[in-house]
Amino acid sequence: MQFPELPKKPFLSVYKPQYIAFVIFGLILDLASKYIIIKKMQAYESIPVIGDFFRLSLTFNTGFVFGLFQNNALPSLFATSFAILFLIFYRWSNSDLGNPWGWNLVMAGAFGNLSDKFFVKIPGEGFRFGFSPERPGIEFIGVVDFLDFEWPDFLLFERWPAFNVADSCVSIGIVLLLITMDWKEEAKK
Repeated sequence: MQFPELPKKPFLSVYKPQYIAFVIFGLILDLASKYIIIKKMQAYESIPVIGDFFRLSLTFNTGFVFGLFQNNALPSLFATSFAILFLIFYRWSNSDLGNPWGWNLVMAGAFGNLSDKFFVKIPGEGFRFGFSPERPGIEFIGVVDFLDFEWPDFLLFERWPAFNVADSCVSIGIVLLLITMDWKEEAKK
């Protein structure tokens, strides 16, 4: 079996130090927000912030994209790791594709959610390294989600699924990439 060649561009010419610092900052911001929520809230607790429109609701997403691998930490961890490696090499090979800050946001979010999967959460206490709860119902696996917004009732579900800072980074980054990729295509015409 032959492995694909590494891209010709130097890694740090694509992943510049300021981009790496931004990704690390996003990772820290995401993990810090999750830690604060875990310490201050109980599992499935919901606190109104702006009435019923916006609440802080502690939930745990035990799956991967679209709920794949629910309640099974290791396949979700491997799938997320594979997706990140793919994105790193794709970006490295296609460095002129899309806005680099869009890529940085996506990577910050991806690393934030990946890092979260290495810990068992203990609401009200904190977390510990591990992949399975020793005390089910008291300890939880999965990515911490807590931003909970109301959603129009006629659109599939009553509330938007809870999300976190990492999810926000990924979503904003993808939108930025899609917009900038379209602009570059228009500029070539």
